[in-house]
Amino acid sequence: MEATAELSKTLDVKMRKYWDTTLLSCAYAGTRNVLKVQNLLGQCSQQHLEEDEVDQGPHAVLGIAMVAMAEELGHEIAIRSLEHLQYGEQNIRRAVPLALALLCISNPKVKWIGITLLYHLANVII
Repeated sequence: MEATAELSKTLDVKMRKYWDTTLLSCAYAGTRNVLKVQNLLGQCSQQHLEEDEVDQGPHAVLGIAMVAMAEELGHEIAIRSLEHLQYGEQNIRRAVPLALALLCISNPKVKWIGITLLYHLANVII
């Protein structure tokens, strides 16, 4: 991971933040690391961006699902966190159904399939 992180320092500032969030999410996928989930939730809550910054919210939402998908308790906590993100900005709300689908990929639950469909319909209407 260190070599890839060093490689990201050669990229443009906008791409570097995207690359670092994606790399962090993939590196900690399935580890149930609570501190990384909190870090990613913090990235979702950043609302004031500078001109040269890219919004990391949607990538962080997917990262939350990737980190928490290994066990049942982390799975439930991530779903509760994602439910709170539905009241956020539109680009974050659009990433929530994909994160829910990623969490339930190996253990599909009818309840979450219905909620994912409702998210999708709400975004289509908006």
